[in-house]
Amino acid sequence: MTVFRMYMDKDKETEWLNRMAQDGYAMVSFFYGFYKFVPCEKGEWQYQIDIGHGFFNVKKNYSEFMEEMDIEIVQSWGPWVIMRRKTREGEFSLYSDIDSRIAQYKKILLMYKIAIVIEIMILIFDLYCAFKGIAWAWPCSCVIAAIVFAFINMIIRTKNTIMDLEEQKGEPQMSARGRNISPAIPAGFLINAINLLSSNIPGITFPNPVRIVLLGFSVGLIIYGAAVSAIRHR
Repeated sequence: MTVFRMYMDKDKETEWLNRMAQDGYAMVSFFYGFYKFVPCEKGEWQYQIDIGHGFFNVKKNYSEFMEEMDIEIVQSWGPWVIMRRKTREGEFSLYSDIDSRIAQYKKILLMYKIAIVIEIMILIFDLYCAFKGIAWAWPCSCVIAAIVFAFINMIIRTKNTIMDLEEQKGEPQMSARGRNISPAIPAGFLINAINLLSSNIPGITFPNPVRIVLLGFSVGLIIYGAAVSAIRHR
């Protein structure tokens, strides 16, 4: 069985993989959002996700250490490492103390910051191409803009998680927690990207009235999202 999901939050992804295992489906591979599952005994596996020490592959000493702990590395995707262990081996927890959890989330935060810088550079290039009259660049710009806003939310969420963990240690916080940007903003950009793409793909072009409605809906979502986000940050 293959399931398509897009996760940027490792905690939510871990919870979902473990729910699937509880229902009798073990994840065995991943590729660009496509998760492959095979039948297993209900609750046979426990899954965890870690940020490895290599960006493009898992370092040998890291994989050897996991093997010694009876942990199977199922898939690595950049620094993202999905692993599992038999439930009968006991509770599967990679980071039990607060300091190690903080260190892990700081690695995740750094990864998101690097990713958003790259995405912003791509967005600038796409906008340059769009203003030069390259038709495909406009929908691409909308998609990248949606991704940028998604990364902003993940950066805010990760920072808040780090602050929560630091508070558990008794460390005072000098700044307030950030509030997420409304998901209506990236949703609006994605709808507009689909609308713009339809005009460049023969055979699936939307009629003009439909395109006008989609444009108005997408702009409305972006404005609504911006207003909601502004109210949250007051």
